[in-house]
Amino acid sequence: MSRNLDPPEMMVITDEYRRFAEFCDACRRYAYIGLCYGPPGVGKTISARHYANWNEIEAYVPYLAASGPGPIALLGSDTVFYTPKIVHSPKQIEQELAQWRLRLRTIPLEVLHEEEETSLERAKELDNPKRLALDRAYAKRAKGPLVPLPEIEWVSEQVARTYAQKRAQTPDPTTLLIIDEADRLKTAGLEQVRDIFDQGDVGVALIGMPGIEKRLSRYPQLYSRVGFVHEFRPLTTDAMRELFEHRWLPAGVALPNGLNDEEVMAAVIRITGGNFRLLHRLLTQMARLVEINALSQITREVVETARENLVIGVV
Repeated sequence: MSRNLDPPEMMVITDEYRRFAEFCDACRRYAYIGLCYGPPGVGKTISARHYANWNEIEAYVPYLAASGPGPIALLGSDTVFYTPKIVHSPKQIEQELAQWRLRLRTIPLEVLHEEEETSLERAKELDNPKRLALDRAYAKRAKGPLVPLPEIEWVSEQVARTYAQKRAQTPDPTTLLIIDEADRLKTAGLEQVRDIFDQGDVGVALIGMPGIEKRLSRYPQLYSRVGFVHEFRPLTTDAMRELFEHRWLPAGVALPNGLNDEEVMAAVIRITGGNFRLLHRLLTQMARLVEINALSQITREVVETARENLVIGVV
């Protein structure tokens, strides 16, 4: 599946995202459980949602043409992104993951359904002369001796059999389950995830806070299945400059002339320290100051004032 479909907020592919994607690819390819951990705000969730193309999957409603992206655009989707509720049960985890996997399975089935409908329309046109011949044969039987009816091979029946076989042969497309906020999983929830993993040829990527790898090591039945561990790190200075070069801004945020000034960029990088969530909040606050004060350019003073309006701890 292509990993280039951006969510509504423009996604810039950084080196950190590439490392995360390689981690997910490995979990999928080898059908292992992988652990991804990192401090809050570094972009774990947005990267996972982008990897799974989850904004598009969530917007898709099966067999409803006006539900957003059509099934053809989503064909090849193979990753489920799931966040367990704060209060959950193993049964709930099993059911919700099954529902999302069914959503992915419905995509190729709906594509087949649309193809079948088109093929059936053509088949009915080919069958029409045969239907007329059959009607004439019935009319002759009604008026005279019982003559044998013609043997007819209906094209529409052949089409229906062909697509029934295709549906039966369509495999479960899910090859990776990404479970965000995995710190929420209690012992029973972890056991449920392990059971789902053991049932099928599917990889699992658990995403959580630093320390989740030590906590899971206390559950040998699950931890023995862990094949990869990935630390999601804050953005580097070069990565943040790459964002600015791509004129990345949070959705709905507008800044005059972007962030081209070297002094402004240095201040933003110093204040946020590579924390993606803090960068998002700081830029949003800067845009608010620009709008309130009708500013025509961004200065270091604007950045510092925006920082003072945020609760960001010690920097």
